[in-house]
Amino acid sequence: MTSRDLLQDLFDYVGFDEADRDVLQRLGPILEPRFDGLVDDFYAVIVRTPRAAAAFRDGPAQVERQKVHLRGWLDGIFAGRYDAEYLERRERIGRTHVRIRLEQRFMFGAMNVVRRGLHAALGDSSASAEDRARGHAAIDKICDVELAIMLETYRDRYVEQQRAQERLATLGQLAASIGHELRNPLAVIATSAHLLRKHADEGGARHLDKIARQVELGERIIGDLLALAGDRPPAREPVDLRALIDDVRESLIATGGIEIAVDVDAKARSVDVDGLQMRQVLANLLLNAVQALEPRGSGRVELRARIEDRALCVDVLDDGPGFPEGLRERVFEPLFTTKPGGIGLGLALTARIVQKHGGTIEARERDGGGAHVRLSIPEVVPS
Repeated sequence: MTSRDLLQDLFDYVGFDEADRDVLQRLGPILEPRFDGLVDDFYAVIVRTPRAAAAFRDGPAQVERQKVHLRGWLDGIFAGRYDAEYLERRERIGRTHVRIRLEQRFMFGAMNVVRRGLHAALGDSSASAEDRARGHAAIDKICDVELAIMLETYRDRYVEQQRAQERLATLGQLAASIGHELRNPLAVIATSAHLLRKHADEGGARHLDKIARQVELGERIIGDLLALAGDRPPAREPVDLRALIDDVRESLIATGGIEIAVDVDAKARSVDVDGLQMRQVLANLLLNAVQALEPRGSGRVELRARIEDRALCVDVLDDGPGFPEGLRERVFEPLFTTKPGGIGLGLALTARIVQKHGGTIEARERDGGGAHVRLSIPEVVPS
């Protein structure tokens, strides 16, 4: 089902039609002066409810920033444009509520605060009697649609997170039980290979090199498993993002015909993140993009970083085959891979690190073909 179909289904269900859209557009300029007061009332309810206020871990500063978003959301209700972009903005709200752990019951209460405020503003307005009557009904309909979209997105993302946590718990038990047992024999193999190299001829040395590379691979897989299952919070500190990206790019061994282009906005040069974890994120994303291009031996990878509303936004794009149709939502699942011989840990670990930073990550199809991964990590620059 397309975004347009989903919206139309909801509009049909609540009976929202062109006349409702038109009256909301007419009422927008009339009600707009009341929006700031409504936003203040909304967050006054939030901050005096301890369990709801706990979701805003950055306190008053975060609340003030969210007021800007709520004001934009109100403007959108009365803009008269109910398209795919409108739906995406609403879905983003549901995903944000899951990320900040705002309980679902507070979403119902919050929508009721908005609904009552809009009805009160309309009742006191200078709109005609006909527009007031029609407007009250239209407000109820559009609020029902808004709530349905948010709850549907909230449910999908919440179920997705619960499943991921269950998989991670299983991986954690596996990694903890066998990681030590596997590392001991790997260490013996590595030591023996090193000692044998002193007496090996050229042909034997090549085989010993293969053994050493496979030992390194085994160590990396064990390390990724332990990191994926671990729960160490990020140790945030100011990091020179451009220097970090350059270091990662230099460490990659790419086919000569593959170009890696980097564009870091000046505002994104210094960001407050866990440097080691962020290096792993960038390395995994760039390596994944490069590996997608290696079969043909050429192509272009782009990494763009910028700051939007104190959040770090990173886009990694390539002009390769893109993500398989219908599997885009699964690429960050542990042990899921589409690569021959792949393990399925790199992107899962990347998503885990981003989520522990309080951020989001998603896989998209690049305009014109190819893969596009976008991540966003909030609160990376001082207020």
